[in-house]
Amino acid sequence: MNKKIKKYLPNFYYKNFFDIPYDFFAKKGIKALIFDLDNTLLSSSDSKLNSQTIKKMKEIQEKFKIFILSNSSKKKLKKVFKFNFFNYIYLKWYQKKPFLYGFKKILSLLNVNHDQVLMIGDQLITDILGSNKMNIKSILVKPIDRKNEFFFTKFNRFLFEYPIISYTKKNYPHIYKEKFLDFIK
Repeated sequence: MNKKIKKYLPNFYYKNFFDIPYDFFAKKGIKALIFDLDNTLLSSSDSKLNSQTIKKMKEIQEKFKIFILSNSSKKKLKKVFKFNFFNYIYLKWYQKKPFLYGFKKILSLLNVNHDQVLMIGDQLITDILGSNKMNIKSILVKPIDRKNEFFFTKFNRFLFEYPIISYTKKNYPHIYKEKFLDFIK
């Protein structure tokens, strides 16, 4: 497999964060989950987690340590997590994913090793690349709402994600089926 492409491949793919078999990962020794926020847990245009998501996150929190690692603004993070009991890290512009600062900080705060952590996100360029650089297992989920994505997210998807996925589909159809099926639709 092409090394340039491999660094963007998730370990797993699920349609959304509700479909992830959390018990399976707990049995495999995963102790902590890092979640992206925008288009993973809520639409980019929302500033509040819905009740279903909060309920599921609290359920997950009984088995895992949870941290939110988002490139969102400080203002949005404070607004989203004002009434929720989930830890998050605000990243300054030069610390944003895929840079490693946030990942390293979370590993340190949670006192876990990289092999005990799972990153869950919707972008190859930020979530998956960053976790792969840290040797953290990753799950790619289908974005909640592509229509309301930020300009830079749309740009990254067009310029990087779609070519990576197209290349994988053409040259490694079995990997495409396992890791990207339904992702672009």
